[in-house]
Amino acid sequence: MPQHCFVAYPSVPAARAETIESAISTIAMTDVVTIKGWKTLFPGGRPIISRIFEEIRACHCFIADLTGLNPNVLFELGYAVAHRKRVWLLLDTAMEKAKLDFDRFQLFTTLGYHGSSNSDSIVKAFFQDRPFADGTNLFEDLFDKTQLVLRPTLLYVKAQTATEASNRLTRKVMAGQIASVIDDPAESANQPLSWYINRASASSAVVCHLLSSEHINWQLANAKQAFVAGIAQGLGKPMLMLAHEPYASPLDYRDLLRTHDTASTAETLFDQWFAPLIEAIRKRDLSADYYKDQKVAKTTLERINLGEWIAENESEEVSEYFIPTAAYTEALRSNHSIFIGRKGTGKSATFYKLQDELSADPRNHVCIIKPIAYELEGILHLLGQTLANADSGYLIESLWKFLISTELAKSLYTNINSKPVYYGRTPSERDLAEFVEQNASWITPEFSVRLEAAVNRLLAVPTTGTLEVRRNSISERLHGDMLPRLKVVLGNVLSGKTRIIILVDNLDKAWDQNQDLSRVSDLLFGLLNVSGRIASDFRRDPTFRERFAFSVILFLRSDIFAAIIRFAHERDKVPVQRMSWDDPEMLLRVLEERFMKSDVGLGSPIGIWQEFFSATIRNRPTRQYIIETVLPRPRDLLFLVKRSLQFALNRSHGRIEEEDVLSAELEYSQFALNSLLAENAGQIVDFEKLLAQFSLSNEIVSELDLLSYIERAGVSELPSKVADFLCELAFIGVEVEHNRFEFLYDEAKTAKLNAMASRSAEQNPSGLRRYRINFAYHRYLEIKPDASLMPQKSEPLSIDNDRPS
Repeated sequence: MPQHCFVAYPSVPAARAETIESAISTIAMTDVVTIKGWKTLFPGGRPIISRIFEEIRACHCFIADLTGLNPNVLFELGYAVAHRKRVWLLLDTAMEKAKLDFDRFQLFTTLGYHGSSNSDSIVKAFFQDRPFADGTNLFEDLFDKTQLVLRPTLLYVKAQTATEASNRLTRKVMAGQIASVIDDPAESANQPLSWYINRASASSAVVCHLLSSEHINWQLANAKQAFVAGIAQGLGKPMLMLAHEPYASPLDYRDLLRTHDTASTAETLFDQWFAPLIEAIRKRDLSADYYKDQKVAKTTLERINLGEWIAENESEEVSEYFIPTAAYTEALRSNHSIFIGRKGTGKSATFYKLQDELSADPRNHVCIIKPIAYELEGILHLLGQTLANADSGYLIESLWKFLISTELAKSLYTNINSKPVYYGRTPSERDLAEFVEQNASWITPEFSVRLEAAVNRLLAVPTTGTLEVRRNSISERLHGDMLPRLKVVLGNVLSGKTRIIILVDNLDKAWDQNQDLSRVSDLLFGLLNVSGRIASDFRRDPTFRERFAFSVILFLRSDIFAAIIRFAHERDKVPVQRMSWDDPEMLLRVLEERFMKSDVGLGSPIGIWQEFFSATIRNRPTRQYIIETVLPRPRDLLFLVKRSLQFALNRSHGRIEEEDVLSAELEYSQFALNSLLAENAGQIVDFEKLLAQFSLSNEIVSELDLLSYIERAGVSELPSKVADFLCELAFIGVEVEHNRFEFLYDEAKTAKLNAMASRSAEQNPSGLRRYRINFAYHRYLEIKPDASLMPQKSEPLSIDNDRPS
């Protein structure tokens, strides 16, 4: 019996629809397969999407025309992928905008597609490729067989733009009653296709948030949401699709989508959808039968659990295989520390490990400040008012005292309420609980909400009058007389503690280089300065005589820190701990520790490379090749090896072979480029177009080449600024002497490398600088390697990974 095929395609442009329909007719006449397009379905009073779903479930091969990235087609494609259908993709590459949009979308660029503009070439390619004749499918190819579903999770695919509604929903999701996994465009423009398939599969429910038709690039931005929603629908996951108004819903998911005009409406729609689900999810997912013993695997490779490359998605497990660094050990001992590092260098993993280890000592109290989606502009506007410097300093100190004290009260209150009833409460705990409940509007809202409310109250502070009047006004508007009374009840509860630790993360999520960085610097360093004053305030209070250490440990992106440190009054006294991985052996330990924690009977790390990897890749020792391929940060290393492992499993290999690593390398290269787009955060307009200009270029580019790429991309910023920014991101490295290039992985070395690059340029006949494109981006951009160059990291690695005879 012939295999059945179903074709999804857009109805506009009409010429493209006509081309697809003509190809369908020609293929149908051959009787090799049965084939239908969506327009031939007549539901007879039923929703057409129901008939489309039936056809997809019944077909062997699903054909999708991705010309124009039509949301209906993407939704149906996701549904077909979830139902393990063989997919065959079409794209009219002669349509310039359609091809550009497809390349910018990136989610499917590592998949094969047939580019054609007429029905004859589609028919010819169909019978050449014979997608109807094989049993492979995208879901099985990309499914992570090592994935363990340890607890219920909610997958939230955020809107591409951080709107007020998006920010509020993020707070709700993260503070919800089940764990969350968030696809955040601020962290990575797009995750790999395999990530969406595996995360949707492992989730208990899915939320997709779409932009309105008035947002910039809304159609391209919403394409991912349509595809992920289709996967969730196909997997039978509870799903909510939300869209900012105005938005005319595509036909396929019109009954599934809800629109909102305000952020408050979005919150209400989420609550109405999620409330009935939460108990059902808990009962199902926490039942004894639901989580069967997932560690019983068919092969040794399937028992390897490398976890997540994003620490936020495995906050409860990351401590198990954490690698202590010198910076981490110092943070455990010191009163104040600033951890700085780029995205993916392990700041979040360090944050979670510090939280676990410090909380394990009952003499400590650990308070977490991790604001979710707050507005920095209001704070900077407040600090920019015509206040005297003394008033500005007092305002910052008062603001932080209020925020830290209320967060301390909230965390202690949470701890008190989490105790079993039979433990009872001490008098001081009862006093604190009563105080918090009486002042709930000041204390219990999420940190971001309290911060924004405090700023709004302070905006009316007078700028005239005596210093005493102005300061009294700041205190009155900020907290009235609550803070002195709170200090007393806090002191009583904290009596007996020897150390109070405030861990602060996510403050830099709202920052960028275009803001008033001197004000940002005042705000940041004001936080460090105020911690000592809080401890002194407690000691001066006659009702509190206990001594304790008060510590603030802050986590920041290194580029933000490099921009604001020049405004610090005493730069040499800023307690900085840098997250760097310039030692390849230390970086590989991050990977090896995860192998060792897996249930595969390893006695030492040497066995990892002997048992689970081929000896060489492209004639280089495997450990060496892997470390030369990735940017020096744990996230990148874990991504590459995890995808290599998935390719090996899906190909039924007994170990990770060379072809598995090379396949994963292409996906990793795209992942690294997406991370660059997120790090850009709007600093360079048309940044994506600029990166595309490097496609098919030589590994070494001259200053003139770079200027040409900038001009062709239509980038309006100064070329010198663009070149510096590409170096800051380590996309390109500068030549510091003939054929020796250095990449800026540590912002502290900026001045040194610039000086060396200038001297090297003077020695060139042209007098111009030369740059080298980082190897991490070569595969995706198809960079032409320069045979005269040594590998970017040529230090020999010690373990020989030859397999035992």
